[in-house]
Amino acid sequence: MRIYRCPRCRAEDISADAHPTRVIGNGTVRVVLVCRNCYRAAELEFRIACQTAELGYVPLETGTALAALAAFYRERLADYDDPDVLLDDVDRYAATARIRAALESVEREGRRDEADLDSAR
Repeated sequence: MRIYRCPRCRAEDISADAHPTRVIGNGTVRVVLVCRNCYRAAELEFRIACQTAELGYVPLETGTALAALAAFYRERLADYDDPDVLLDDVDRYAATARIRAALESVEREGRRDEADLDSAR
């Protein structure tokens, strides 16, 4: 199976523990996923880049962050569903347990966030 490493430190596998932040590249802001250890530093770098580029810093919206995480975790699960991956069902289930737990947590948080928005209206 492919290992998804943190793009910042290249040391951590982020397959089941990713944290969304942003980077500015060629004047475009994009969401990237980093490891837990790099999250604060990456967010600080983004703030500094915003100041340097004279862009106003706006915190990452919760919905955008959760959508990026959910898409990332769904892609990881789809990798294991590939018929070319030779795993027994028990091994496949065990290998995807952390990813499924992370995806369920993200989806649960997304539902809670939507409920909070509905109650605020």
